[in-house]
Amino acid sequence: MSIRTNQHGKLMIDFTCSGPGGDPLRCRESTGLQDTKQNRKIVSDKDRAVRYELQRGSFDYLHFFPTGAKASIFRGTTIDIPTMAEWWDIWIGEKTLRWTTERGWNSSYAVHIGPHFGHYPIDQITDHEIRVFRKKLLSGGLKASTINDKIIKPLCMCLLRAYDTAIITGYACKGIRKLSEEPVDIQPFTYEELTHLLETVRIKAREYYNMLYIWSRTGLRPGEVYALKWEHVDYFNSRLLVRQTRTAIGDGPTKTATSTRDIILRPSTIAAFRDQEARTGLIGGYVFLTQADRPFSDAFMRKKFAHILRLAGLSYRPPKQMRHTFATLALAAGENISWVSKTLGHASAETTWKRYNRFVPNLTRDDGSALDDFLATVAKQEVKTGKTRQKTG
Repeated sequence: MSIRTNQHGKLMIDFTCSGPGGDPLRCRESTGLQDTKQNRKIVSDKDRAVRYELQRGSFDYLHFFPTGAKASIFRGTTIDIPTMAEWWDIWIGEKTLRWTTERGWNSSYAVHIGPHFGHYPIDQITDHEIRVFRKKLLSGGLKASTINDKIIKPLCMCLLRAYDTAIITGYACKGIRKLSEEPVDIQPFTYEELTHLLETVRIKAREYYNMLYIWSRTGLRPGEVYALKWEHVDYFNSRLLVRQTRTAIGDGPTKTATSTRDIILRPSTIAAFRDQEARTGLIGGYVFLTQADRPFSDAFMRKKFAHILRLAGLSYRPPKQMRHTFATLALAAGENISWVSKTLGHASAETTWKRYNRFVPNLTRDDGSALDDFLATVAKQEVKTGKTRQKTG
């Protein structure tokens, strides 16, 4: 007997037992658990229990592996294959997910996956069927990124679990690759546009000035701005604690683990918070409130932002472009990309660079001018050094 990992990094128990007819039967049973220290201990305990029963001659395969790869041999019948609708409920019920993720995946199932695959026995969902389904979604106008991350990803994870637990013998998503995704829609304000926008707001819509100023200096996501509370503003350490985001159904955890972060506040940004505190601080709770003293929603802010841009004579773009504006201007100004990435809450600096490098021409020249300038500077320094040596010689 031994504990191994399969091609998906899941732990499995490999052993030999006596089959129903008394002949030796090799069994490789997946546990569905990732190879971690904690899971190794769990599987080791089960491995010892199996070994003990084998040594005593009292091993009951179906007791240890009721849905195992050899269950049909010991049961004498085939396993009843659940439909996609039945298996989805089982799978999502055992998953530990962020509530926003679970809500999103269940929505994807209700709108897309269920209507197409709900009646299928899961062993009849093939590579071809998934590709046809994906093409249908594309034809319906959905973005490739939405299809990849919000529909095909949970579908394939659901089928993988069925494969790992040997309910099905093949994994239909094995050859499915992600669709090529369109570039992120980035339309940042230029420095001149941002300056004009803030000046217009300061004069014509003063109640939004602090919000937009702070937004332009911190790069928060829209939901993070709306969910800011005064308890998240740390004046003593000059930090903004990003701990929540606001969705259509209320406040919840940030988008990812790296989205939970502390942002360094410059004196001008702290001054904007102080000014805002005079407006909403006594009310308590949220930093930014509507004129009705309610927290902002994305729909409300989009409407107000469109009005503000009309006042400034600027073309419309959604409020999230304030975040992109912070990123592009910070990089163009020469800020360290690691700091920009951390401030944005990205998983890595590589994510930041891929998303914004095309908006930073002074850092991403590709015509050889940067190399020419560098070599010309070095040559001038060498000439200057040579002349100095001649004088001192």
